[in-house]
This record gives sequence, C-alpha cells and structure tokens, in this order.
Amino acid sequence: MIEELVWILSAVLSAICTYWLHTRFRISPILASSAVTLVVALAVQPFNSSDWVEAIPYAAIGGSFIGMSTKKNIKGFESVVLAGLIFGLIFIHSSQFFEGFGGALGTSACISVLTAISWRKFIKRTRYATKKAVRSK
Repeated sequence: MIEELVWILSAVLSAICTYWLHTRFRISPILASSAVTLVVALAVQPFNSSDWVEAIPYAAIGGSFIGMSTKKNIKGFESVVLAGLIFGLIFIHSSQFFEGFGGALGTSACISVLTAISWRKFIKRTRYATKKAVRSK
C-alpha cells in the first residue's frame, strides 16, 4: 500500500515539476522532463535496494511525460494533478498488461492526459448545460 502511494506521488510530483518548468520558465518539454527524471533517478539511487524502490523512477518518467503537455492541451495544475493520479493508477494496475510492449509509459501518460482533458471538458459542458437549464425555467 505504501509503495503504491509513493509511486502515485512520484508520478504526480514529476508531472507538476515538469509542467511548471516547461510552462513557467519556458524550458523545452524534453529538457524539463529529462531534468526531473534525472533528479528523481539520482535521489533514489542510494536507496535502490528493493523492487518497489526501483520502480519509482519509472513512475517519475511517466509523470514527466504528462508534464510535457502544453498549456493549449492541458490547462492548469488541476488537470496535471488529475492526469498524474490517473497515470499512477494505470502504472500500478497495468504493469502485467504492458509487459513486452515498448512505449508503455508514454502510452499510459497519453491515456492519462486524454482522460484529464475529457474530464475537464465534461465538467465544463455539464456546468453550461445546468446553467442553461436553470435559465430556461
């Protein structure tokens, strides 16, 4: 349980850090992702004694892929956090499904970002429809 929370937290934090570096400081998304991944990998290296600790950098890499999104596609840190949470859940529960496939982290990150974008649009349209229904009464 603790291991899974650490993986989710590392995915969310790396997504936030990468997005922040990319959008706030206008660092290229690839450089921002690389920097965050390098920091996490170096921080975890001394403690790399068990399997679950070895997976932390992988969760951070996937999270950094989320942070590479532009402001045009993913608006605000709420969406980044949501996408990071979704990625963390996919990371925990789908490792056996993606075994042997290349690009599993990128695919999972893409699914997470698309889900967060869709959720945001769903909420926006639901609010609009609710306001429209209230006005028509």
